Amino acid sequence: MAKAVSRYESDGITPAEASYDQGAVHDGAARDPRRIWWRNASTAGESLEGCLVERAAVGANDGVQYIQIAQDLPLDPPGQPAASLASGIALEIGYYEYAVTFVTANGETTPGALRGITTTSGNQKVNLSSIPTGPAGTTARRIYRSAVGGGDLFLADEIADNETTGYLDETPDGSLGAPAPALNTSGSPGTWQTAAIAIGDLPAGEYAACWMRYSVPAGTPQIGNPRRALVRFRETGA
Repeated sequence: MAKAVSRYESDGITPAEASYDQGAVHDGAARDPRRIWWRNASTAGESLEGCLVERAAVGANDGVQYIQIAQDLPLDPPGQPAASLASGIALEIGYYEYAVTFVTANGETTPGALRGITTTSGNQKVNLSSIPTGPAGTTARRIYRSAVGGGDLFLADEIADNETTGYLDETPDGSLGAPAPALNTSGSPGTWQTAAIAIGDLPAGEYAACWMRYSVPAGTPQIGNPRRALVRFRETGA
């Protein structure tokens, strides 16, 4: 019996089928890079074994030779910041946890290592320092924090650069924002290729991603000559 796999398109487009009936003649530029996600949707804890992503033809007049695929290369989540107490009464009295993410043009990492600190009476603000800066491609960092008592992380603020290393947190628990991401979407495409990409085993509930784009040679006539192809995820069992 086939195991359950679901597909998730991070850009809201259906990228697994591509039509090439666009324009009279192509100019040779690679177009429309987009990321595709697959999730092992097993409810029985089954792992998908020996998974790969490959190009696949659709019908006799296919365009499989015009698709390239690439591995998704996400950034590693950052390390933990330093934290110290500051005078004020903005936060509750008690234990808080902090973590940082890197933001890129394509998404965001999952939170990095946690930093815990306990506020005391009159020292109810927190100075974060040594906030990690990211590698090339990092456009911002986001600060996530728990409510008093620790636990789930929520957005406290965004540092809209890759240089600032200090932040004063005075955001009340009730003003915290969205939950921290559970999926690392920061990746960019690796080397574009036509060969299949080995994913390996995919445990239940986990995600895998790759990128696809059209790469049609210059001068290729297309009007009235639609070409379609798939980017396919499958389990080999190997």
